[in-house]
Amino acid sequence: MMKSSNLIVMLLAMMCMAANTYAQDNKETKTLLGGKKVKPFRKINYLGLYVAPEIQYAGLAGGFTPMGGVSAMLQINKKWGVGGVAYTSFEDYTPTKLSSGKAYTFDAQFGGLKLEYTAKPNALVHVSFPLIIGAGMAKIDSVSKKEGRDMFGENDQKGEGMHFEGNKRGRRDDGEDNLFYVIQPGIHLEMNVIKYAKVYLGTSYRIAAGKSDAASTNPLLIPTSSQMNGFAVHAGIKVGLFDFNIRKKKVTPEN
Repeated sequence: MMKSSNLIVMLLAMMCMAANTYAQDNKETKTLLGGKKVKPFRKINYLGLYVAPEIQYAGLAGGFTPMGGVSAMLQINKKWGVGGVAYTSFEDYTPTKLSSGKAYTFDAQFGGLKLEYTAKPNALVHVSFPLIIGAGMAKIDSVSKKEGRDMFGENDQKGEGMHFEGNKRGRRDDGEDNLFYVIQPGIHLEMNVIKYAKVYLGTSYRIAAGKSDAASTNPLLIPTSSQMNGFAVHAGIKVGLFDFNIRKKKVTPEN
């Protein structure tokens, strides 16, 4: 009897505490589905807009080569970023994995949607986590074939570079046939230099999927998704406006 009465008293005490907490908070339970939904961007205080030119030392076709890129981003509450990005390799990359004599060049481009989360953006040095979801193209060409084209990319009169390699459609291999899906997560170490500029160093890993539709009698000229995979080390600078306060009240002059 004593134990049951003690239990009742404890339950009443817990109910009183819960009622008191509810009276002080007076907020409904937040759930993802039903009730009061969670809205991570329900209160946007800051907006930003910036561009970020970048250089990568990227893994492609079993080797590493420089790539240039640029992204344009909208930033929300200093932490969340969304925008677009594009990268391209330089045309003189001749990976030894394709030919020990460097007889083939490998050109690649990729880009797409870029998402980014920045932790503690007000700190002098902080970390951000970019994620790229998009597509990429790759093209393998022979060095002699490329040398046989003029400055406008056309074949010269000697016919050098007219290298169809058994293409089913009667034309040479083109990057449009070599489209792959790409996802690239990464991590950046950033530093606030001035109010309108940041510099960063980082690393990432690119994952590609898909299969080339190009046709050639020489299998070395058909890019594969595995050749688009690879680690990258990159450095860049962000220039723009990062913390525009959209809720700042305007001061009206007194009469």
